[in-house]
Amino acid sequence: MALKAAVCEANITPAVGVWLAGFAGRSSGCIGIHDELHARALVLDDGLSLACIVSMDLIALDFDLVDIIRDGVHRKVGIPPERLLLNCSHTHGGPVTRTFRTMGERDELYCNIMARKLVGAVQQAADMLEPVSLRWGRAAVQIGINRRERRDGKTVIGQNPKGFVQPYVDVLRVDREDGNPLAVLFAYATHPVVLGGQNLWVTADYPGAACDFLCRVGTGTPMFLQGCAGNINPVHTGTTFAHARKLGEILGAAVVIASHLSDPVEGVPVSGGLRTVQIPYVFPPLEEAEQHLRQAEEDLQRAEEEGAPLGVLMWRRDMVKWAQDLLLAVEKQEPRTMPFEIQHLRLGDVHLLAFPAEMFVQYALDFDRQSPHKPTITLGYTNGCWGYIPTAADYAIGGYEVDMAYRYYGTLMVSSDCERMIREEVYAMLDVSDPNWTPYETSAG
Repeated sequence: MALKAAVCEANITPAVGVWLAGFAGRSSGCIGIHDELHARALVLDDGLSLACIVSMDLIALDFDLVDIIRDGVHRKVGIPPERLLLNCSHTHGGPVTRTFRTMGERDELYCNIMARKLVGAVQQAADMLEPVSLRWGRAAVQIGINRRERRDGKTVIGQNPKGFVQPYVDVLRVDREDGNPLAVLFAYATHPVVLGGQNLWVTADYPGAACDFLCRVGTGTPMFLQGCAGNINPVHTGTTFAHARKLGEILGAAVVIASHLSDPVEGVPVSGGLRTVQIPYVFPPLEEAEQHLRQAEEDLQRAEEEGAPLGVLMWRRDMVKWAQDLLLAVEKQEPRTMPFEIQHLRLGDVHLLAFPAEMFVQYALDFDRQSPHKPTITLGYTNGCWGYIPTAADYAIGGYEVDMAYRYYGTLMVSSDCERMIREEVYAMLDVSDPNWTPYETSAG
């Protein structure tokens, strides 16, 4: 049975003034639009089932927004959640669509309109289906570097040239019957933080620059999918729009190479599945939680006495709220677990694994190597985002992703058992018969 597909794009650029997500302590809401943000929906139909992939120039989605979009797509188009993949680029130059402590409130009007636009884009694509064929390719490229640097006996955000990275881009090319490109999906793993916390302009960062480059080349509608970028930063971080453009064009050039060297995707069936793993939280001792609250209150008092800027005051006030919530959680010993949803979407012989978290890149490298299905492409920041999921080895050396980041997400940190539990579930989903349980030894690579 022939495969059909269509793609639709929606502009989801926010209004000037909304707070940007990704960095704490910004001095104000955004002051302008450097480049527009987009959502792009690809709907596929194998004659029996519909599936959809949506790429968004957003940091992540709150889970209530995921539910709203899923419900709208199901009602309007009939695509169930297991066949709807909602991936965010994780740009730190976009609006608050995943609520973080210290980074401002969600603009509810914007979020409502954005969700409606996404549902509308899926609906419009579903109304324009045409016969297509798929091709998959991979090309070497590296614009990212492992950011977990060991310095003076501590793990800091820096550059670790010996650390794990994803040194390639995966490309799924969608061609019309006449051979002309309809769309090109490309998956890569690197934080979009070329523009640092000092940036107050709306931007899609390097993924947007890559998409702009591909539009100029004529590859069809470009759709960037963020991979397991939890411990990967771009080689240029906290720099300029010129650097973002350079890295985007390097990535885009690799996408063109992979596209031209791609092979046909065999098989037509479209299928999807969702499984939820209950990952346990870690409760600190009561006295540690009380100390967190005392420290947060002292930091806030100091900031107020010094007349700190609004962004810093927001940061300190929200850290007090987080510490209060932490203390309450420790006293009640709840919630006990995080409901961690894993998606497995199959497009012919292409297998997509998607996680609602900032996954460390080792997961993608492991699943790519051990999966019996080639290709298997692993994504993070999909269908919401709980926070960071390090490997068990990374817990031992600490650092921001282990010791601090969960506070901005407003949660407890999950147990280091998360790696074993996630890998067990994925190996079962992929039918890995005899997995290697020690595919890497250390965080350093």
